[in-house]
Amino acid sequence: MGRFSGKAVVVTGGAHGIGRASALRFASEGASVAIVDLRGDEGEQVAAECLAAGGRGLAYRADVSEPDQVAAVVGRIRSDLGGIDVVHSNAGRLSAGTVLEVSLAEWNRIFAVNVTSMFLFARAAAPVMQEGQGGAIVTTGSISGLLGEPALAAYTASKAAVVNLTRSMAIDFARSGVRVNCVCPGVVDTGFNDPQFAHDGLSAGDVAALIERIVPMGRQGLPEEMAAAVAFLASDDASYITGQTLVVDGGLLCHV
Repeated sequence: MGRFSGKAVVVTGGAHGIGRASALRFASEGASVAIVDLRGDEGEQVAAECLAAGGRGLAYRADVSEPDQVAAVVGRIRSDLGGIDVVHSNAGRLSAGTVLEVSLAEWNRIFAVNVTSMFLFARAAAPVMQEGQGGAIVTTGSISGLLGEPALAAYTASKAAVVNLTRSMAIDFARSGVRVNCVCPGVVDTGFNDPQFAHDGLSAGDVAALIERIVPMGRQGLPEEMAAAVAFLASDDASYITGQTLVVDGGLLCHV
């Protein structure tokens, strides 16, 4: 379709799961994609896949929860790609446990990866986008940020923070031409939720039965389906949409 031809797109956590699918979707629509992830070798593989998909891919190894590394990688991307038009702020971490079970170190790490990274990346990338023709930031939230869930204290709290951070940034950046929206996936078939299933003692069969029972569409979502929503919000098709939370969950929240 070419909606992103000539555009420079950054995907954090782009080496696997939803981030990988997002990178490939942008590349298939003509973008030059910067894949930022701690998994360097996997990032390089995704970069090669972006080229095969019809775009361009460059891999950057960085911890997006570290201010100096974020500033450095954004500077490199700006130099290599000539600017930044889209950021999919997607890096995430999940650990299961109640507040009695989660250590303070793990609580802090989850917030560093899930929330602080988005603050840092927006702070570094938004000025670059504002210097150009504006652009779009899409954050990855979760339905876990829209309701309470058992034994996911740190994760649900962090994703709720993502939702409201998105809204605040949308207000702050609106007049400068940078739109900010959030995609909230339901249960997606990437393995990301495995720590939660393990904490609850669920086998693969148990998980399949659970999904069949609670999700109206009767299945887990696909990473590519999340990527389609991300691409829509990042595109000019969503030119009058900002500060919104798009739930992509197969109808799960309709009856929870």
